[in-house]
Amino acid sequence: MTWLTTATSFEVPTSHGPLPGYALVAGARLYRIFRHQPDGDWVSPPAHLRTGRVDPPVASPGAFGLLYTSDSIVTAGFEAQILRPTKDASGNNTVELIDEPVDPASGVPIKQPPFEAAHATTAAVAFVDIEAPELAAVTGIHIGAPVPRISKWRELSHWVHRELISKGDGSALIPLIGITWVSTIKDCTGRNFAIFEERRDAHLARAAAPTDRRPLDRIELQRLWSIA
Repeated sequence: MTWLTTATSFEVPTSHGPLPGYALVAGARLYRIFRHQPDGDWVSPPAHLRTGRVDPPVASPGAFGLLYTSDSIVTAGFEAQILRPTKDASGNNTVELIDEPVDPASGVPIKQPPFEAAHATTAAVAFVDIEAPELAAVTGIHIGAPVPRISKWRELSHWVHRELISKGDGSALIPLIGITWVSTIKDCTGRNFAIFEERRDAHLARAAAPTDRRPLDRIELQRLWSIA
């Protein structure tokens, strides 16, 4: 399933040479599904819970925080492991909702319920393409093939934070605020955008106040995929 995005390819000018990336226009919506409270829509988890694909390396969990977002709520649903690809009776690609885990004895949900948010960019912004061969060539860090290694993804994001974000590099034309990659989930080619927290407030408008969060409509999520 292909999801359209308003992102366009963009060459990020850096002191390491131009690096492939993507730019988003002002007003672009970025979707997030979150569970941790009270500010999971807007704040990354505590350092010991930063276990995502492009979070800091295990040895440096507090090096930076990232706000994971996607180009559609459906892509976010795949990434949050709420949707999964499957086949219908005719063998066509479809999706199904993953049941929320519950305690077998009490029937009480084990996880916090999922919520959703749709933030918006306040100006044109740029993201480095973490999958680009050019980035691997500059850094000497290769994701790995045929099976990408999570540890290498994290090393790459750490390099981007250390060499570009922390030094204010890569923002000569459009502010560089994060990294991007295509979903690695089967049957989902939506794009993900991870925003470094120190660049968040200046370039992203929060979707809603914490008191106005909206629980994720899981059935609507499945319906949106079916009509895409």
